[in-house]
Amino acid sequence: MCWNIRGLNASGKWDAVREKIEESACSILCLQETKKEHFDSRFISNFAPRRFDSFEYIPSLGASGGILVARNGSYFFGLVIDRQHFAITIEFTSRHTMES
Repeated sequence: MCWNIRGLNASGKWDAVREKIEESACSILCLQETKKEHFDSRFISNFAPRRFDSFEYIPSLGASGGILVARNGSYFFGLVIDRQHFAITIEFTSRHTMES
């Protein structure tokens, strides 16, 4: 699921975000325009279901930008290929493929 969230600092958004994530049943989540400088597991648990246990992010620059890519670590391994101010490239590999 990919979503231009237009800010993730307001706690009033968290329930709506969680609802959309659950509705989509996705295993990889990309939120753009988070407008957030730092992420940790505790903050992510405010809006993302527990299955999203691995993540990478690009911090916002002031009040613009910010990217969060979270995934279900039991299904996907993610390798960061490139990181820039407004972009992140991640190669995802299914853990099921790796085990075969």
